[in-house]
Amino acid sequence: MMDGPGFIDPLGRTRPALTKPLVVAVHGDTWNMAHELFLVADIRVASEDTEFGQDENTHGRFPGGGATVRFPREAGWGNAMRFILTGDHWGAKEGLRMGTVQEVAPNRDAALAKAVEIANKIAACGPLGIKTSLASSRMALEDSQAALAKLGDQYRALLTTRDFQEGRDAEAQKRPPVYEGR
Repeated sequence: MMDGPGFIDPLGRTRPALTKPLVVAVHGDTWNMAHELFLVADIRVASEDTEFGQDENTHGRFPGGGATVRFPREAGWGNAMRFILTGDHWGAKEGLRMGTVQEVAPNRDAALAKAVEIANKIAACGPLGIKTSLASSRMALEDSQAALAKLGDQYRALLTTRDFQEGRDAEAQKRPPVYEGR
């Protein structure tokens, strides 16, 4: 693995955590490390032909890139163990059922287009609110009480920003907002 100052671990095992949303689109074989990279994303789109797998145990290994943490959290214990412990593969529709996939598209081009559409919709939102939403949600995964306790401070910090006022002004004037990230 690469590491060093400023390096962001693509498997999300070490800090710093991403401060911008990660939207991913996949198709075809998304097994083992590819699935672990997939699970790092905030929003996941898969084409119907995607086949997922965590079959390391069938080869005398284990999913050491984070699937033992993220897969049960995202899909539920029984769903994740069903595939991690047996090494069986599953498709995009099963991923959607388990909650690891948010959208299924008919083919790879449609999956990429859907992921870009979602990313553009996020990019049109206030960047400070998006950053705070990610930080608060990630904190809640580790310590929900600490995340709840910090909500007031986070909201008050946004109240004083130019973007907060721009959002209110744009809404009142019935126009699209123009955010500056300040």
